[in-house]
Amino acid sequence: MLELSSITVKSQRRLWLDDVSVKATPGRILGVVGPKGAGKTELARAIMGIIEPESGTVKLEDNELVGGDRQNFGYLPAERGGFPSMKVMEQIVYMARLHGMTLGAAERNAVTLLARLELSDRAYVPLSQLSGTEQARVHIAAVLAADPDVVVIDEIGEGLDMASAKLVFGLLKDHADAGVPIIVTSDDWELIEQYADDILVLGHGSVIAHGTAKELRKEHSAKTDAKADAQPASLREIFKEDV
Repeated sequence: MLELSSITVKSQRRLWLDDVSVKATPGRILGVVGPKGAGKTELARAIMGIIEPESGTVKLEDNELVGGDRQNFGYLPAERGGFPSMKVMEQIVYMARLHGMTLGAAERNAVTLLARLELSDRAYVPLSQLSGTEQARVHIAAVLAADPDVVVIDEIGEGLDMASAKLVFGLLKDHADAGVPIIVTSDDWELIEQYADDILVLGHGSVIAHGTAKELRKEHSAKTDAKADAQPASLREIFKEDV
């Protein structure tokens, strides 16, 4: 389990995260949702140790993390990179090797991942020649290639269409079921509502709500005195005035 406790992130001009606490538990995908500027990227970076919180802790299996503890974390930032001229297979293997995986294991993982993401026929094509959604799936494969201990993907929906999202989240669910904490962020409310097991709603750096989609809907119904069998609006509609 990955646990964030009372994370506060400040800069000279802004409070990015204000006392944020959340857990990513085995077998469940944690989706962090909110509009741009809500603090999603800062939360991802705090998990990865890219930025140091003003206060609070990040723990994995009750052990507080320091720099080297994140060596085998899989991270995909919102700003996608990659090597456009490198072939897809070579890129995935290269990323796995950076984490210390043997060549044989890296190649086996790459073959499996490409098959799961329906990219086997693109394995020896340069990344630049792939479509946007194909490139998005390659970036995900590269993150998972080294069998990471924790997976953090910022703006998970970037470049994914509906069919690709289904493939990606199916793969992420398998990793979650294997005990790997999975944290994804997005400003695509519908995507998070559909695929995340647990949802953290951020607004202006603060936690607005936390729970499953069903729990968040139930809380909304209770607050608005809605009928128990009524179907409330989407989560985007429910929280539009709070974030």
